[in-house]
Amino acid sequence: MGEQVSFPITTVADRCRDCYRCIRSCPVKAIRIEAENDKLRARIVEDLCVLCGRCVLTCPQGAKKVTSRLERVKELLACGGPVVASVAPSFAAVLPTDHALALPALLKALGFALVQQTSWGAELVCRAQKQLPKDRSYISTACPVVVNLVEKYYPELIPMLVPLVSPMVAHGRWIKQAYPQSRVVFIGPCIAKKDEARQFPDAVDEVLGFDELWRWLEAEGLSPGQFVPGDFDPPHPQRAILFPVEGGELHTLSLSTDMLDTRVVAISGLVNCIDFLSQLQRGEIKHPPAFMELLACSGGCIAGPLMETAGDIFVRRQRIIEYFRARSSAASLTREEEGRLLPLNMLRRRYRERKIYRPEPPAEAIKQILAQTGKYTPEDELNCGACGYNSCREKAAAVYWGMAEVQMCIPYMRRRAESMSNLVINAMPNGCIIVNRHLEILEANPAAREMFGWQGKEITGQKLDQLIDATNFRRVLATGEPLNVLHTYDEHDRIIREVIFPLEKGEVVVGILVDITHEKRQQEELRQMKAQTIKRAQEVINKQMKVAQEIAGLLGETTAETKVLLSQLIRLMQE
Repeated sequence: MGEQVSFPITTVADRCRDCYRCIRSCPVKAIRIEAENDKLRARIVEDLCVLCGRCVLTCPQGAKKVTSRLERVKELLACGGPVVASVAPSFAAVLPTDHALALPALLKALGFALVQQTSWGAELVCRAQKQLPKDRSYISTACPVVVNLVEKYYPELIPMLVPLVSPMVAHGRWIKQAYPQSRVVFIGPCIAKKDEARQFPDAVDEVLGFDELWRWLEAEGLSPGQFVPGDFDPPHPQRAILFPVEGGELHTLSLSTDMLDTRVVAISGLVNCIDFLSQLQRGEIKHPPAFMELLACSGGCIAGPLMETAGDIFVRRQRIIEYFRARSSAASLTREEEGRLLPLNMLRRRYRERKIYRPEPPAEAIKQILAQTGKYTPEDELNCGACGYNSCREKAAAVYWGMAEVQMCIPYMRRRAESMSNLVINAMPNGCIIVNRHLEILEANPAAREMFGWQGKEITGQKLDQLIDATNFRRVLATGEPLNVLHTYDEHDRIIREVIFPLEKGEVVVGILVDITHEKRQQEELRQMKAQTIKRAQEVINKQMKVAQEIAGLLGETTAETKVLLSQLIRLMQE
Protein backbone atom coordinates (compact mmCIF):
# COMPACT_ATOMS: atom_id res chain seq x y z
CA MET A 1 0.00 0.00 0.00
CA GLY A 2 3.01 2.23 0.13
CA GLU A 3 2.31 4.43 3.16
CA GLN A 4 2.03 3.44 6.81
CA VAL A 5 -1.63 3.34 7.86
CA SER A 6 -2.43 4.28 11.44
CA PHE A 7 -4.91 2.66 13.77
CA PRO A 8 -8.40 3.26 12.33
CA ILE A 9 -9.92 5.01 15.38
CA THR A 10 -8.50 8.14 16.99
CA THR A 11 -9.55 10.34 19.91
CA VAL A 12 -10.17 14.07 19.55
CA ALA A 13 -8.87 15.12 22.96
CA ASP A 14 -10.66 18.48 23.17
CA ARG A 15 -14.03 16.78 22.71
CA CYS A 16 -13.51 14.09 25.37
CA ARG A 17 -15.37 15.29 28.47
CA ASP A 18 -15.30 12.78 31.33
CA CYS A 19 -18.55 11.00 30.50
CA TYR A 20 -17.16 7.40 30.43
CA ARG A 21 -19.85 6.44 27.93
CA CYS A 22 -17.31 4.78 25.63
CA ILE A 23 -16.21 2.52 28.50
CA ARG A 24 -19.80 1.54 29.21
CA SER A 25 -20.34 0.67 25.54
CA CYS A 26 -17.07 -1.23 25.06
CA PRO A 27 -17.68 -4.96 25.69
CA VAL A 28 -13.95 -5.67 26.14
CA LYS A 29 -13.12 -2.48 28.11
CA ALA A 30 -10.32 -1.47 25.74
CA ILE A 31 -10.47 2.18 26.89
CA ARG A 32 -7.81 3.70 29.13
CA ILE A 33 -8.63 6.84 31.13
CA GLU A 34 -5.66 9.19 31.32
CA ALA A 35 -5.27 12.36 33.39
CA GLU A 36 -4.30 15.23 31.11
CA ASN A 37 -4.17 18.89 32.22
CA ASP A 38 -6.45 18.16 35.19
CA LYS A 39 -8.95 16.47 32.86
CA LEU A 40 -9.62 12.81 32.23
CA ARG A 41 -9.37 11.65 28.60
CA ALA A 42 -10.50 8.31 27.19
CA ARG A 43 -7.90 6.66 24.94
CA ILE A 44 -8.26 3.42 23.00
CA VAL A 45 -5.73 0.72 23.88
CA GLU A 46 -4.96 -0.71 20.44
CA ASP A 47 -3.70 -4.04 21.76
CA LEU A 48 -7.02 -4.63 23.52
CA CYS A 49 -9.40 -3.15 20.95
CA VAL A 50 -11.34 -5.47 18.63
CA LEU A 51 -12.54 -2.56 16.43
CA CYS A 52 -16.26 -3.16 16.86
CA GLY A 53 -16.86 0.60 16.60
CA ARG A 54 -19.21 0.84 19.57
CA CYS A 55 -17.23 3.74 21.05
CA VAL A 56 -17.55 5.68 17.79
CA LEU A 57 -21.31 5.20 17.65
CA THR A 58 -22.01 6.01 21.31
CA CYS A 59 -19.70 8.99 22.00
CA PRO A 60 -22.09 11.95 22.46
CA GLN A 61 -19.37 14.51 21.75
CA GLY A 62 -17.94 12.88 18.63
CA ALA A 63 -14.57 12.45 20.34
CA LYS A 64 -13.95 9.05 18.71
CA LYS A 65 -13.24 9.43 14.99
CA VAL A 66 -12.67 6.87 12.24
CA THR A 67 -9.65 7.70 10.11
CA SER A 68 -10.77 8.60 6.61
CA ARG A 69 -8.93 7.23 3.58
CA LEU A 70 -10.96 9.17 1.04
CA GLU A 71 -8.13 11.48 -0.01
CA ARG A 72 -5.83 8.49 -0.55
CA VAL A 73 -8.50 6.82 -2.72
CA LYS A 74 -8.79 9.99 -4.80
CA GLU A 75 -5.01 9.92 -5.25
CA LEU A 76 -5.19 6.32 -6.53
CA LEU A 77 -7.87 7.31 -9.03
CA ALA A 78 -5.80 10.30 -10.17
CA CYS A 79 -2.73 8.14 -10.83
CA GLY A 80 -4.27 6.76 -14.01
CA GLY A 81 -3.99 3.03 -13.33
CA PRO A 82 -7.13 0.89 -13.13
CA VAL A 83 -8.82 1.02 -9.72
CA VAL A 84 -11.41 -1.65 -8.93
CA ALA A 85 -14.16 -1.16 -6.35
CA SER A 86 -15.08 -4.17 -4.23
CA VAL A 87 -18.51 -3.35 -2.76
CA ALA A 88 -19.66 -5.20 0.35
CA PRO A 89 -23.08 -6.87 -0.10
CA SER A 90 -24.60 -4.86 2.77
CA PHE A 91 -24.85 -1.86 0.39
CA ALA A 92 -28.32 -3.10 -0.62
CA ALA A 93 -29.54 -2.58 2.96
CA VAL A 94 -29.59 1.20 2.57
CA LEU A 95 -30.72 1.50 -1.05
CA PRO A 96 -33.96 0.33 -2.64
CA THR A 97 -33.37 -2.34 -5.32
CA ASP A 98 -33.66 0.04 -8.30
CA HIS A 99 -31.23 2.50 -6.71
CA ALA A 100 -28.92 -0.33 -5.65
CA LEU A 101 -28.41 -1.25 -9.30
CA ALA A 102 -27.43 2.35 -10.04
CA LEU A 103 -24.49 2.14 -7.65
CA PRO A 104 -22.05 0.68 -10.23
CA ALA A 105 -22.69 3.63 -12.55
CA LEU A 106 -22.23 6.05 -9.65
CA LEU A 107 -18.86 4.55 -8.75
CA LYS A 108 -17.70 4.59 -12.37
CA ALA A 109 -18.65 8.25 -12.54
CA LEU A 110 -16.20 8.76 -9.67
CA GLY A 111 -13.45 7.12 -11.72
CA PHE A 112 -13.47 3.39 -10.86
CA ALA A 113 -12.63 1.18 -13.82
CA LEU A 114 -14.55 -1.85 -12.55
CA VAL A 115 -17.19 -2.27 -9.85
CA GLN A 116 -17.64 -5.76 -8.43
CA GLN A 117 -19.40 -7.29 -5.45
CA THR A 118 -17.35 -8.53 -2.52
CA SER A 119 -19.83 -11.36 -2.15
CA TRP A 120 -17.97 -13.01 -5.04
CA GLY A 121 -15.10 -13.37 -2.56
CA ALA A 122 -17.61 -14.96 -0.16
CA GLU A 123 -18.50 -17.49 -2.87
CA LEU A 124 -14.80 -18.33 -3.24
CA VAL A 125 -14.35 -18.80 0.52
CA CYS A 126 -17.44 -21.00 0.83
CA ARG A 127 -16.31 -23.20 -2.07
CA ALA A 128 -12.93 -23.63 -0.37
CA GLN A 129 -14.53 -24.29 3.00
CA LYS A 130 -16.39 -27.27 1.58
CA GLN A 131 -12.99 -28.86 0.92
CA LEU A 132 -11.92 -28.67 4.58
CA PRO A 133 -12.04 -31.76 6.85
CA LYS A 134 -15.53 -32.47 8.14
CA ASP A 135 -14.51 -34.10 11.43
CA ARG A 136 -14.11 -30.92 13.47
CA SER A 137 -15.92 -27.74 14.53
CA TYR A 138 -15.32 -24.40 12.83
CA ILE A 139 -15.82 -20.78 13.84
CA SER A 140 -16.54 -18.50 10.88
CA THR A 141 -13.87 -15.91 10.06
CA ALA A 142 -15.85 -13.66 7.74
CA CYS A 143 -16.09 -11.03 10.52
CA PRO A 144 -12.70 -9.45 11.38
CA VAL A 145 -14.02 -8.29 14.77
CA VAL A 146 -14.68 -11.92 15.74
CA VAL A 147 -11.18 -12.88 14.56
CA ASN A 148 -9.72 -10.05 16.70
CA LEU A 149 -11.83 -11.23 19.62
CA VAL A 150 -10.59 -14.83 19.41
CA GLU A 151 -6.94 -13.89 18.88
CA LYS A 152 -6.90 -11.36 21.74
CA TYR A 153 -9.28 -12.86 24.30
CA TYR A 154 -9.89 -16.54 23.47
CA PRO A 155 -6.60 -17.79 21.98
CA GLU A 156 -7.43 -21.32 23.12
CA LEU A 157 -10.12 -21.33 20.44
CA ILE A 158 -7.80 -20.30 17.58
CA PRO A 159 -7.66 -23.93 16.25
CA MET A 160 -11.43 -23.67 15.68
CA LEU A 161 -11.16 -20.64 13.38
CA VAL A 162 -11.74 -21.48 9.72
CA PRO A 163 -8.20 -21.37 8.23
CA LEU A 164 -9.38 -19.21 5.33
CA VAL A 165 -9.21 -15.50 4.57
CA SER A 166 -12.27 -13.27 4.71
CA PRO A 167 -14.40 -12.57 1.62
CA MET A 168 -12.79 -9.12 1.28
CA VAL A 169 -9.27 -10.55 1.12
CA ALA A 170 -10.36 -13.39 -1.19
CA HIS A 171 -11.98 -10.97 -3.60
CA GLY A 172 -9.02 -8.61 -3.52
CA ARG A 173 -6.63 -11.42 -4.40
CA TRP A 174 -8.98 -12.63 -7.14
CA ILE A 175 -9.09 -9.13 -8.67
CA LYS A 176 -5.30 -8.78 -8.61
CA GLN A 177 -4.89 -12.19 -10.19
CA ALA A 178 -7.41 -11.33 -12.94
CA TYR A 179 -6.18 -7.74 -13.41
CA PRO A 180 -2.51 -7.70 -12.31
CA GLN A 181 -1.97 -3.93 -12.65
CA SER A 182 -5.09 -2.92 -10.75
CA ARG A 183 -5.56 -1.35 -7.35
CA VAL A 184 -8.39 -2.53 -5.09
CA VAL A 185 -10.61 -0.33 -2.93
CA PHE A 186 -13.01 -2.14 -0.60
CA ILE A 187 -16.18 -0.21 0.27
CA GLY A 188 -18.19 -1.46 3.22
CA PRO A 189 -19.76 -0.87 6.65
CA CYS A 190 -16.93 -2.15 8.86
CA ILE A 191 -14.19 -0.25 10.72
CA ALA A 192 -12.26 -3.47 11.36
CA LYS A 193 -11.84 -3.92 7.59
CA LYS A 194 -9.56 -0.88 7.59
CA ASP A 195 -7.24 -2.70 9.96
CA GLU A 196 -7.61 -6.04 8.17
CA ALA A 197 -6.41 -4.38 4.96
CA ARG A 198 -3.18 -3.47 6.78
CA GLN A 199 -2.61 -7.16 7.44
CA PHE A 200 -3.21 -8.17 3.81
CA PRO A 201 -1.63 -5.43 1.66
CA ASP A 202 -1.35 -7.90 -1.24
CA ALA A 203 -5.15 -8.03 -1.49
CA VAL A 204 -6.61 -4.60 -0.70
CA ASP A 205 -5.03 -1.19 -1.17
CA GLU A 206 -7.59 1.04 0.58
CA VAL A 207 -10.83 0.76 2.51
CA LEU A 208 -13.71 3.24 2.46
CA GLY A 209 -16.74 3.20 4.72
CA PHE A 210 -20.18 3.54 3.20
CA ASP A 211 -20.48 6.78 5.16
CA GLU A 212 -17.42 8.16 3.35
CA LEU A 213 -18.84 7.07 0.00
CA TRP A 214 -22.22 8.77 0.59
CA ARG A 215 -20.51 12.03 1.60
CA TRP A 216 -18.25 11.82 -1.43
CA LEU A 217 -21.20 11.34 -3.79
CA GLU A 218 -23.03 14.20 -2.13
CA ALA A 219 -20.00 16.49 -2.51
CA GLU A 220 -19.84 15.59 -6.22
CA GLY A 221 -23.57 16.22 -6.63
CA LEU A 222 -24.26 12.62 -7.64
CA SER A 223 -27.33 10.59 -6.67
CA PRO A 224 -28.77 7.20 -7.75
CA GLY A 225 -31.75 8.84 -9.40
CA GLN A 226 -29.47 10.45 -12.00
CA PHE A 227 -28.29 7.09 -13.40
CA VAL A 228 -29.97 4.28 -15.28
CA PRO A 229 -29.94 1.06 -13.19
CA GLY A 230 -27.35 -1.31 -14.59
CA ASP A 231 -25.35 -4.16 -13.16
CA PHE A 232 -22.11 -4.88 -11.39
CA ASP A 233 -19.20 -6.16 -13.40
CA PRO A 234 -18.88 -9.97 -13.41
CA PRO A 235 -18.43 -12.44 -11.83
CA HIS A 236 -21.96 -12.41 -10.40
CA PRO A 237 -22.34 -14.03 -6.96
CA GLN A 238 -25.37 -16.11 -6.13
CA ARG A 239 -26.15 -17.24 -2.57
CA ALA A 240 -23.40 -15.08 -1.02
CA ILE A 241 -25.50 -11.97 -1.58
CA LEU A 242 -27.12 -12.96 1.76
CA PHE A 243 -23.77 -12.97 3.59
CA PRO A 244 -24.34 -9.67 5.49
CA VAL A 245 -27.42 -10.92 7.40
CA GLU A 246 -27.44 -13.32 10.31
CA GLY A 247 -27.61 -16.86 8.90
CA GLY A 248 -26.47 -15.72 5.44
CA GLU A 249 -23.23 -17.67 5.55
CA LEU A 250 -25.06 -20.84 6.57
CA HIS A 251 -27.33 -20.37 3.56
CA THR A 252 -24.36 -19.81 1.23
CA LEU A 253 -22.68 -22.98 2.54
CA SER A 254 -25.94 -24.87 1.94
CA LEU A 255 -26.02 -25.67 5.65
CA SER A 256 -29.16 -25.98 7.68
CA THR A 257 -30.84 -22.79 8.87
CA ASP A 258 -33.32 -24.73 11.01
CA MET A 259 -33.26 -23.35 14.55
CA LEU A 260 -33.73 -26.89 15.86
CA ASP A 261 -30.57 -28.12 14.15
CA THR A 262 -27.85 -28.12 16.82
CA ARG A 263 -25.11 -28.90 14.30
CA VAL A 264 -24.96 -25.23 13.29
CA VAL A 265 -25.48 -21.93 15.08
CA ALA A 266 -25.72 -18.31 13.91
CA ILE A 267 -25.03 -15.60 16.52
CA SER A 268 -24.88 -11.84 16.02
CA GLY A 269 -24.04 -9.03 18.42
CA LEU A 270 -20.65 -8.75 20.10
CA VAL A 271 -21.94 -9.33 23.64
CA ASN A 272 -23.70 -12.48 22.46
CA CYS A 273 -20.54 -13.65 20.72
CA ILE A 274 -18.51 -13.05 23.89
CA ASP A 275 -20.99 -15.02 25.99
CA PHE A 276 -20.91 -17.90 23.52
CA LEU A 277 -17.11 -17.98 23.19
CA SER A 278 -16.72 -17.81 26.97
CA GLN A 279 -18.91 -20.87 27.41
CA LEU A 280 -17.11 -22.61 24.57
CA GLN A 281 -13.70 -21.90 26.12
CA ARG A 282 -14.80 -23.07 29.57
CA GLY A 283 -16.05 -26.32 28.09
CA GLU A 284 -19.64 -25.68 29.07
CA ILE A 285 -20.81 -26.51 25.55
CA LYS A 286 -20.26 -30.28 25.58
CA HIS A 287 -20.92 -30.83 21.90
CA PRO A 288 -19.87 -27.74 19.91
CA PRO A 289 -21.75 -27.22 16.63
CA ALA A 290 -19.98 -28.26 13.44
CA PHE A 291 -20.16 -24.68 12.18
CA MET A 292 -20.53 -21.47 14.19
CA GLU A 293 -21.38 -18.29 12.29
CA LEU A 294 -20.45 -15.35 14.51
CA LEU A 295 -21.04 -11.71 13.52
CA ALA A 296 -20.13 -8.81 15.83
CA CYS A 297 -22.93 -6.47 14.75
CA SER A 298 -26.48 -7.24 15.86
CA GLY A 299 -28.35 -8.64 12.90
CA GLY A 300 -25.18 -8.90 10.84
CA CYS A 301 -23.12 -6.51 8.70
CA ILE A 302 -26.27 -4.59 7.79
CA ALA A 303 -25.83 -2.92 11.21
CA GLY A 304 -22.15 -2.08 10.66
CA PRO A 305 -20.83 1.13 12.30
CA LEU A 306 -20.13 2.82 8.92
CA MET A 307 -23.52 2.10 7.38
CA GLU A 308 -25.28 5.43 8.00
CA THR A 309 -28.36 3.29 7.67
CA ALA A 310 -31.88 4.25 6.74
CA GLY A 311 -34.62 2.31 8.52
CA ASP A 312 -34.47 -0.23 11.32
CA ILE A 313 -32.77 -3.62 11.20
CA PHE A 314 -35.90 -5.33 9.86
CA VAL A 315 -36.16 -2.90 6.91
CA ARG A 316 -32.47 -3.39 6.09
CA ARG A 317 -32.79 -7.17 6.21
CA GLN A 318 -35.82 -7.05 3.94
CA ARG A 319 -33.91 -4.97 1.40
CA ILE A 320 -31.10 -7.54 1.30
CA ILE A 321 -33.63 -10.34 0.74
CA GLU A 322 -35.40 -8.35 -2.00
CA TYR A 323 -32.10 -7.68 -3.72
CA PHE A 324 -31.18 -11.37 -3.49
CA ARG A 325 -34.48 -12.39 -5.06
CA ALA A 326 -34.07 -9.83 -7.82
CA ARG A 327 -30.58 -11.17 -8.60
CA SER A 328 -31.33 -14.89 -8.20
CA SER A 329 -31.82 -15.15 -11.96
CA ALA A 330 -28.52 -13.45 -12.75
CA ALA A 331 -26.22 -15.26 -15.16
CA SER A 332 -24.08 -18.01 -13.69
CA LEU A 333 -20.31 -18.21 -14.14
CA THR A 334 -18.80 -18.64 -17.56
CA ARG A 335 -16.25 -21.40 -18.15
CA GLU A 336 -13.53 -18.75 -18.31
CA GLU A 337 -14.56 -17.40 -14.91
CA GLU A 338 -14.75 -20.92 -13.48
CA GLY A 339 -11.17 -21.44 -14.65
CA ARG A 340 -10.03 -18.34 -12.78
CA LEU A 341 -11.11 -19.52 -9.32
CA LEU A 342 -8.43 -19.04 -6.71
CA PRO A 343 -6.47 -22.13 -5.68
CA LEU A 344 -6.87 -23.18 -2.05
CA ASN A 345 -3.37 -22.04 -1.09
CA MET A 346 -4.29 -18.43 -1.99
CA LEU A 347 -7.25 -18.57 0.37
CA ARG A 348 -5.55 -20.11 3.39
CA ARG A 349 -4.37 -18.05 6.33
CA ARG A 350 -2.79 -18.48 9.76
CA TYR A 351 -3.75 -16.89 13.05
CA ARG A 352 -1.64 -15.73 15.96
CA GLU A 353 -2.27 -15.30 19.62
CA ARG A 354 -2.41 -11.62 20.57
CA LYS A 355 -3.71 -11.86 24.11
CA ILE A 356 -2.42 -9.37 26.66
CA TYR A 357 -1.83 -11.24 29.88
CA ARG A 358 -2.32 -9.02 32.91
CA PRO A 359 -1.52 -10.11 36.47
CA GLU A 360 -4.49 -10.87 38.69
CA PRO A 361 -4.74 -7.98 41.18
CA PRO A 362 -3.94 -9.10 44.75
CA ALA A 363 -6.91 -9.03 47.11
CA GLU A 364 -5.15 -6.52 49.35
CA ALA A 365 -4.57 -4.16 46.40
CA ILE A 366 -8.25 -4.30 45.45
CA LYS A 367 -9.18 -3.66 49.08
CA GLN A 368 -6.94 -0.57 49.22
CA ILE A 369 -8.26 0.81 45.93
CA LEU A 370 -11.85 0.34 47.06
CA ALA A 371 -11.02 2.07 50.34
CA GLN A 372 -9.85 5.15 48.44
CA THR A 373 -13.44 5.69 47.33
CA GLY A 374 -14.98 4.97 50.73
CA LYS A 375 -15.85 1.32 50.07
CA TYR A 376 -14.95 -0.77 53.12
CA THR A 377 -17.69 -3.40 53.08
CA PRO A 378 -19.63 -5.19 50.31
CA GLU A 379 -22.61 -2.98 51.16
CA ASP A 380 -20.55 0.07 50.16
CA GLU A 381 -20.06 -1.29 46.64
CA LEU A 382 -22.97 0.17 44.68
CA ASN A 383 -21.96 -1.41 41.33
CA CYS A 384 -23.88 1.41 39.65
CA GLY A 385 -21.86 1.29 36.44
CA ALA A 386 -21.54 5.09 36.19
CA CYS A 387 -17.77 4.76 35.72
CA GLY A 388 -18.31 2.43 32.76
CA TYR A 389 -17.41 -0.80 34.54
CA ASN A 390 -19.93 -3.44 35.55
CA SER A 391 -18.88 -3.53 39.19
CA CYS A 392 -16.79 -1.63 41.71
CA ARG A 393 -14.30 -4.50 41.85
CA GLU A 394 -13.96 -4.61 38.07
CA LYS A 395 -13.20 -0.90 38.12
CA ALA A 396 -10.72 -1.40 40.99
CA ALA A 397 -8.92 -4.00 38.87
CA ALA A 398 -8.80 -1.49 36.01
CA VAL A 399 -7.22 1.04 38.37
CA TYR A 400 -4.65 -1.57 39.37
CA TRP A 401 -3.79 -2.17 35.69
CA GLY A 402 -3.53 1.54 34.94
CA MET A 403 -6.70 1.57 32.82
CA ALA A 404 -8.82 3.73 35.12
CA GLU A 405 -8.51 6.49 37.71
CA VAL A 406 -9.80 6.39 41.29
CA GLN A 407 -11.79 9.61 40.81
CA MET A 408 -13.94 7.98 38.12
CA CYS A 409 -16.31 6.83 40.88
CA ILE A 410 -19.23 9.24 40.44
CA PRO A 411 -21.05 8.52 43.76
CA TYR A 412 -17.78 8.90 45.68
CA MET A 413 -16.88 12.19 43.97
CA ARG A 414 -20.38 13.50 44.59
CA ARG A 415 -20.22 12.60 48.26
CA ARG A 416 -16.78 14.15 48.48
CA ALA A 417 -17.90 17.37 46.79
CA GLU A 418 -20.98 17.61 48.99
CA SER A 419 -18.96 16.84 52.09
CA MET A 420 -16.32 19.47 51.30
CA SER A 421 -18.87 22.11 50.42
CA ASN A 422 -20.87 21.41 53.57
CA LEU A 423 -17.74 21.61 55.70
CA VAL A 424 -16.83 24.97 54.21
CA ILE A 425 -20.35 26.42 54.46
CA ASN A 426 -20.92 25.18 58.01
CA ALA A 427 -17.55 26.48 59.19
CA MET A 428 -18.07 29.96 57.76
CA PRO A 429 -18.27 32.69 60.45
CA ASN A 430 -20.60 34.63 58.17
CA GLY A 431 -24.13 33.67 57.27
CA CYS A 432 -24.83 31.84 54.01
CA ILE A 433 -28.31 31.47 52.53
CA ILE A 434 -29.00 29.71 49.22
CA VAL A 435 -32.40 30.04 47.55
CA ASN A 436 -33.91 28.94 44.24
CA ARG A 437 -35.69 31.16 41.74
CA HIS A 438 -38.88 30.87 43.80
CA LEU A 439 -37.08 32.18 46.89
CA GLU A 440 -37.38 28.77 48.54
CA ILE A 441 -34.50 28.14 50.96
CA LEU A 442 -32.17 25.37 49.76
CA GLU A 443 -29.51 25.81 52.42
CA ALA A 444 -28.81 28.02 55.43
CA ASN A 445 -25.66 27.55 57.48
CA PRO A 446 -25.48 27.72 61.30
CA ALA A 447 -24.22 31.34 61.27
CA ALA A 448 -27.29 32.46 59.28
CA ARG A 449 -29.61 30.48 61.53
CA GLU A 450 -28.10 32.12 64.65
CA MET A 451 -28.21 35.55 62.96
CA PHE A 452 -31.99 35.41 62.48
CA GLY A 453 -32.89 33.15 65.41
CA TRP A 454 -33.73 30.08 63.32
CA GLN A 455 -32.02 27.49 65.53
CA GLY A 456 -34.06 24.39 66.01
CA LYS A 457 -36.44 25.27 63.16
CA GLU A 458 -36.85 23.39 59.90
CA ILE A 459 -36.54 26.16 57.34
CA THR A 460 -35.37 24.27 54.26
CA GLY A 461 -38.04 24.63 51.59
CA GLN A 462 -39.68 27.67 53.24
CA LYS A 463 -40.01 30.98 51.40
CA LEU A 464 -37.27 33.40 52.46
CA ASP A 465 -39.52 36.44 52.14
CA GLN A 466 -41.85 34.93 54.76
CA LEU A 467 -39.00 34.86 57.28
CA ILE A 468 -37.03 38.04 56.59
CA ASP A 469 -37.00 41.00 54.21
CA ALA A 470 -35.78 39.39 50.95
CA THR A 471 -35.80 42.55 48.83
CA ASN A 472 -32.17 42.25 47.75
CA PHE A 473 -32.45 38.52 46.95
CA ARG A 474 -35.50 39.26 44.79
CA ARG A 475 -33.60 42.04 43.03
CA VAL A 476 -30.72 39.72 42.10
CA LEU A 477 -33.18 37.13 40.78
CA ALA A 478 -34.83 39.79 38.63
CA THR A 479 -31.67 41.41 37.22
CA GLY A 480 -29.19 38.55 37.31
CA GLU A 481 -26.62 41.06 38.64
CA PRO A 482 -24.72 40.64 41.94
CA LEU A 483 -25.23 43.07 44.82
CA ASN A 484 -23.00 44.30 47.66
CA VAL A 485 -25.17 46.42 49.98
CA LEU A 486 -25.97 47.21 53.62
CA HIS A 487 -29.35 46.10 54.96
CA THR A 488 -30.78 46.98 58.36
CA TYR A 489 -33.06 44.34 59.90
CA ASP A 490 -34.82 46.36 62.63
CA GLU A 491 -36.87 43.40 63.82
CA HIS A 492 -33.65 41.47 64.48
CA ASP A 493 -31.72 44.55 65.62
CA ARG A 494 -28.96 43.80 63.10
CA ILE A 495 -27.10 45.63 60.35
CA ILE A 496 -25.98 43.18 57.65
CA ARG A 497 -23.63 43.59 54.71
CA GLU A 498 -25.18 41.41 51.98
CA VAL A 499 -23.08 40.02 49.12
CA ILE A 500 -25.65 38.32 46.86
CA PHE A 501 -24.90 36.67 43.50
CA PRO A 502 -26.66 34.30 41.06
CA LEU A 503 -25.56 30.77 40.07
CA GLU A 504 -26.65 28.25 37.41
CA LYS A 505 -27.94 30.88 34.98
CA GLY A 506 -29.98 32.61 37.65
CA GLU A 507 -31.75 29.49 38.88
CA VAL A 508 -30.00 29.69 42.26
CA VAL A 509 -28.99 32.73 44.32
CA VAL A 510 -26.38 32.71 47.08
CA GLY A 511 -26.24 35.32 49.82
CA ILE A 512 -23.19 35.84 52.04
CA LEU A 513 -24.28 37.84 55.09
CA VAL A 514 -21.75 39.71 57.24
CA ASP A 515 -23.07 41.01 60.57
CA ILE A 516 -21.56 44.48 61.06
CA THR A 517 -23.98 45.56 63.79
CA HIS A 518 -21.24 45.81 66.43
CA GLU A 519 -18.96 47.86 64.16
CA LYS A 520 -21.78 50.24 63.24
CA ARG A 521 -22.68 50.68 66.88
CA GLN A 522 -19.07 51.41 67.79
CA GLN A 523 -18.97 53.99 64.99
CA GLU A 524 -22.22 55.57 66.26
CA GLU A 525 -20.92 55.66 69.83
CA LEU A 526 -17.70 57.33 68.63
CA ARG A 527 -19.73 59.85 66.63
CA GLN A 528 -21.88 60.64 69.63
CA MET A 529 -18.80 60.99 71.85
CA LYS A 530 -17.26 63.42 69.39
CA ALA A 531 -20.48 65.43 69.22
CA GLN A 532 -20.70 65.61 73.00
CA THR A 533 -17.04 66.63 73.24
CA ILE A 534 -17.55 69.42 70.73
CA LYS A 535 -20.68 70.56 72.54
CA ARG A 536 -18.85 70.70 75.90
CA ALA A 537 -15.92 72.45 74.26
CA GLN A 538 -18.32 75.00 72.76
CA GLU A 539 -19.84 75.62 76.18
CA VAL A 540 -16.38 76.07 77.71
CA ILE A 541 -15.35 78.41 74.91
CA ASN A 542 -18.47 80.48 75.23
CA LYS A 543 -17.98 80.72 78.97
CA GLN A 544 -14.31 81.61 78.55
CA MET A 545 -15.25 84.23 75.94
CA LYS A 546 -17.55 85.93 78.38
CA VAL A 547 -14.86 85.96 81.04
CA ALA A 548 -12.29 87.21 78.55
CA GLN A 549 -14.60 89.98 77.36
CA GLU A 550 -15.20 91.12 80.92
CA ILE A 551 -11.48 91.19 81.67
CA ALA A 552 -10.75 92.89 78.37
CA GLY A 553 -13.39 95.52 79.15
CA LEU A 554 -11.80 96.23 82.47
CA LEU A 555 -8.36 96.45 80.86
CA GLY A 556 -9.60 98.24 77.73
CA GLU A 557 -8.12 95.57 75.38
CA THR A 558 -9.68 93.82 72.36
CA THR A 559 -10.79 90.18 72.38
CA ALA A 560 -10.64 89.76 68.62
CA GLU A 561 -7.40 87.76 68.60
CA THR A 562 -8.64 85.38 71.34
CA LYS A 563 -11.92 84.85 69.49
CA VAL A 564 -10.10 83.85 66.31
CA LEU A 565 -7.94 81.32 68.09
CA LEU A 566 -10.89 79.74 69.91
CA SER A 567 -12.96 79.56 66.68
CA GLN A 568 -10.12 77.72 64.94
CA LEU A 569 -10.02 75.26 67.83
CA ILE A 570 -13.75 74.54 67.47
CA ARG A 571 -13.49 73.93 63.70
CA LEU A 572 -10.54 71.62 64.26
CA MET A 573 -12.53 69.56 66.75
CA GLN A 574 -15.50 69.40 64.39
CA GLU A 575 -13.32 68.12 61.59
